[in-house]
Amino acid sequence: MSLYYWIDDHNNEGKEYINNNIFYATDIITDKEEIKNMNNDIFMEVKVLEEAGYHSAIRGIGLSYNKVNNAERVSKKLCFKDGGHNKFLESMMLWAQVKAPRYWWQEADTYRISTKQSESTMHTIMKQLSIENDYYSISCLFENNDIPMFTVEKLIEYAREKNLVGVKRILPEGFLQTRIWCFSYKTLRSIVIQRKNHRLPHWDIFINQIKDQIQHEDLLP
Repeated sequence: MSLYYWIDDHNNEGKEYINNNIFYATDIITDKEEIKNMNNDIFMEVKVLEEAGYHSAIRGIGLSYNKVNNAERVSKKLCFKDGGHNKFLESMMLWAQVKAPRYWWQEADTYRISTKQSESTMHTIMKQLSIENDYYSISCLFENNDIPMFTVEKLIEYAREKNLVGVKRILPEGFLQTRIWCFSYKTLRSIVIQRKNHRLPHWDIFINQIKDQIQHEDLLP
């Protein structure tokens, strides 16, 4: 018998799941840490993997302004001059591993001057649905662990039938997908300007997590 817990932010109660039955308890703490990077049912997990290009970008500024010795100081002034003067930021790249719901990725895909490598729905969700067969294990694949039992049952059914179209057709937008996102500091600067205090709270979480990890936060707004 599997027993799991997590906090329900809507009513401040702990939900206790035993098999497919839901019970309520108080003062419950989760035993699956990966699931609980949440704030009011919001999931966003960002890990910066790598950065490159800073020194070459600064060297380029030195060539452009004939100020090789003071190029780094000049970069601190230029980075805030959007509209072409801070194009050196396009040469500074970073790679981040991001786990977020599909509906957030739809907005992130508007930033096209970047590349993304993602988990394949065909190769990951189909395999996971074929292995897992209880409500809790499958609900953990989604943002708020709260999807209708009917949907879970249909997902399992389609996966067993190897019906990829059926799975994709009913897959909730809260499905958590991990991608490796490669983008420039210029793109990141645009994200901060355009998405800070966005009505979709994931963006503020994304921006804060990125800023906590990158090497050159001083080049951003």
